[in-house]
Amino acid sequence: MASVHARKNRAGGITSYQVKWRDGGGRDGRGQSETFEDREAADIFKAAVDEAGQHWPPGWVKGRGYIAAEQVAEDAYRFRVYAKRVIENRTGIEDRYREACQKELTKWIFPTFGECDVRSVEHFSGDTVKAWVRQLEQTKVLRGRMPDGSPKARPMSPKTIRNLHGLLSSILNEAVRSEPPLRNRNPCELTNLPRIDDAGADDEEDVTFLTPQEVHGLRASFTLRQDQLMVDVKYGTGLRYSELTALAPMCLIEPEGNQARLRVRRAWKRRAGGEGYYIGTPKTKRSRRTIRISASVLAALAELEEGLDAEDLYFTGDQGQRLHYSTFGDRWGRAVKRAKAAGLLPKHKHPTPHDLRHSHAAALISAGHPLTYVQRRLGHESIKTTSDLYGHLLPEVDDDAMATIETAMSGVRPQLRSVG
Repeated sequence: MASVHARKNRAGGITSYQVKWRDGGGRDGRGQSETFEDREAADIFKAAVDEAGQHWPPGWVKGRGYIAAEQVAEDAYRFRVYAKRVIENRTGIEDRYREACQKELTKWIFPTFGECDVRSVEHFSGDTVKAWVRQLEQTKVLRGRMPDGSPKARPMSPKTIRNLHGLLSSILNEAVRSEPPLRNRNPCELTNLPRIDDAGADDEEDVTFLTPQEVHGLRASFTLRQDQLMVDVKYGTGLRYSELTALAPMCLIEPEGNQARLRVRRAWKRRAGGEGYYIGTPKTKRSRRTIRISASVLAALAELEEGLDAEDLYFTGDQGQRLHYSTFGDRWGRAVKRAKAAGLLPKHKHPTPHDLRHSHAAALISAGHPLTYVQRRLGHESIKTTSDLYGHLLPEVDDDAMATIETAMSGVRPQLRSVG
């Protein structure tokens, strides 16, 4: 049941009365409260809470009291309006992420739920959310390219569906946690989502792993020296493009010793509204890292550093500005064509600049370096991300496993392998 608590000042005088209860009356219910100046009003409100089953009394607005139904702006509960307000008022997120959420709402969620009442158990139920997820599973999106260069239509990936469902769920959670609550529960909790590893071959992320020989041949196919050095640094560090192009001499630590490192604390970020870019911090805490670099990477940076001040960028456009991805991407595409024509790159491989990051990880893992090391080096937030992308890249382990199976199939007990 609800209870009334006197609030006192330091001198011991009562300043107000607070009614407290747990929503729904259960131990797991979220704590709720309302404050009154006199005990009589608090007692009356406590009785109303008890009568409502340990919920906010119908028609009561926190801090305002009972108001007539016609005074309530019904449009405020329209999901389109409510969701936009929730995202706009969120704290601790970047404007760019806020803008991305608004775009995803407009494109994927509002067409189904935009005009629904966020309070309605008919509009937002387990069945309506499941039907929406099913609709997403049947939606085709443009991802990747056909061999002729035209866009390729593919089913929406399980990861994208999970992200959209998570966005909807987070907004409905706000309605559940509202004071007073607008809903008793979040129907998204009832949804069985497609697993990320359920995707078929045509729906998997387009990742092209290049061998060291293929990277070497591709590098030689660039005509600009800066591009060749950029391939060296990107392949040798596994940095994201936004991190790589934000590097400056001041990011280099102990370049004169044998412990040369790069401090990855900067990345190019897009301003809200798409109006230009700025250098900020990498996207996650684990992305902000310091990594060792090899002698070849150090030599490439030393060559790039000639004539630069500490804060000048290593990689820039013709006028010293940020090197746009599209600018480098055009030169990358021409180098790929030259490499294929020269027999330095297989015809079936269509790598992007980001594939140098994947290939960096592949080189480490295939040589036996642990996934946890690769995770820290690449700045992945979760070891699961590293495992999902690269866990299969262990050819030596496959060879050993096949030898074990072959021995067993011959009727001989496999020899116990040492772990270490």
